[in-house]
Amino acid sequence: MSIVQDKIPELSSMKSYPKQLFYDGEIELLKKVKISIVGSRKPTKYSRLCIQKLSSSLAKYGVCIVSGGAMGIDATAHAGAGSACTIAVLVISNNKLNSTRIKLTG
Repeated sequence: MSIVQDKIPELSSMKSYPKQLFYDGEIELLKKVKISIVGSRKPTKYSRLCIQKLSSSLAKYGVCIVSGGAMGIDATAHAGAGSACTIAVLVISNNKLNSTRIKLTG
């Protein structure tokens, strides 16, 4: 996991831009066409299937999947896209990263 050095333009409209962002994956992927997929940490089997198919299809067309790296839908989206087309972007809250994060492989 690494620190995001430059501001992410797509997040500039936030009321309060995070003081520090982290990422897991290849930072260059943020320059590609991208979509964010987030959702429940306890998704249904049907939700997992739909997100797996969606993220896999988008990745085949070169769309980068950006998510928070949490278990559940986030993890399913990352897995569906494959490590070459996904990146997790995380923020620290209460001086710690979310303990239910998944580890991206790549």
